[in-house]
Amino acid sequence: MSTIKEDPFNHGSRQHLSVRVLGYPDLNKTLVHRWAKLEQIASESNAYLSPHFVLPALRRITPESKPVFVFVEDDRENDLLGVGIFERSRGTKRLPLPHLRAYQCPHSYLTGLLIHRDWIKPVLASFFSFFCDPGNHWYGIEFINRYADTVQASLTDEIASQFKIPWIGYSRKKRAVLIPKDSGPAYMEKHFSSKKKKFLRRCYRLLREAGAVRWRIVRGREIDRTCIDTFLRLEDMGWKAEEKTSLLRRRHDQFFREMIEGFARHGRAFFTELILGNKVIASTSNIISGNAGFAFKIGWDAEFARMSPGILNEAEFIRNVPDLFPDLEYIDSGAEEGSFIENLWPDRHTLISGFYVTKKLSGTILNGLNTLRGIRDRAFNLR
Repeated sequence: MSTIKEDPFNHGSRQHLSVRVLGYPDLNKTLVHRWAKLEQIASESNAYLSPHFVLPALRRITPESKPVFVFVEDDRENDLLGVGIFERSRGTKRLPLPHLRAYQCPHSYLTGLLIHRDWIKPVLASFFSFFCDPGNHWYGIEFINRYADTVQASLTDEIASQFKIPWIGYSRKKRAVLIPKDSGPAYMEKHFSSKKKKFLRRCYRLLREAGAVRWRIVRGREIDRTCIDTFLRLEDMGWKAEEKTSLLRRRHDQFFREMIEGFARHGRAFFTELILGNKVIASTSNIISGNAGFAFKIGWDAEFARMSPGILNEAEFIRNVPDLFPDLEYIDSGAEEGSFIENLWPDRHTLISGFYVTKKLSGTILNGLNTLRGIRDRAFNLR
């Protein structure tokens, strides 16, 4: 454990902030509680930086990991204002020097920093002061899949420039998101093509020929073992079972249970289910952080594949989401480009991957990295 007091750049009340660096064994219940509280008032919502996600992942999926927890605190009020979680890397092809990489488990679809919404600039300045401390033996901070189009993203680049820290990006992509207030029946009627509406009607007709069809949402403390078991069974069907990538096949089901139960205890998890008769034939798992939702994983019964129960489940969610979640600004799909969800969820977030160079690199290395960035940028512009 170490503590670094602030010195350069006076960003408002930053002189009262300090950075504390901890390992996983140093965490205690009080600190985790403060971390969970910060998550709910963070300037940029991120369920994958929640203690309800990170701690089960460390226990169940990456127990060999030795993460570096960076906490920015207000010494006067004993408040936690910023959280960053990283792993040490000896170097990669993209940055062949020791650096910190934002922590991810195989099911993390977003990285970044948790920062109190009223303290963005001073906390960012504290982070970058720590990143650039001469006593640290790394040359960069890598983020894989962080938002590029948020207020926090813009301010992060602004503060980095004040520290003369360049950003070297190597990936940029779009991710489908759903805006609840802009969804609902009117949206579907106006924006779904005639072909798409005809397809949905046909799927419903085929299902109704097999029995009564209904849709429901299960959330918060309503979520029980049966709901979770049903989802895991459905997520383990079809191509995921064949490729052994489901939660059950990868033996990540205990992580999922612990993670969902943690969010559910605070009313921040929900499942959507499409039911034929008394049988759930499609299910989605979702978590909430701050003012945003995060779709996690989906599953459907392969026996009914020709009726597309997974798509029908998503369509019902779009129809009902304005009334169910009027306070959510958006729901992040977590999907890769080209996913079927892009045909249903119309809006997009931009995600970028790259690293901030925190120590002066030799001209050869920096020129090589800049060349790589130029090639990547030209490729993106051609899309």
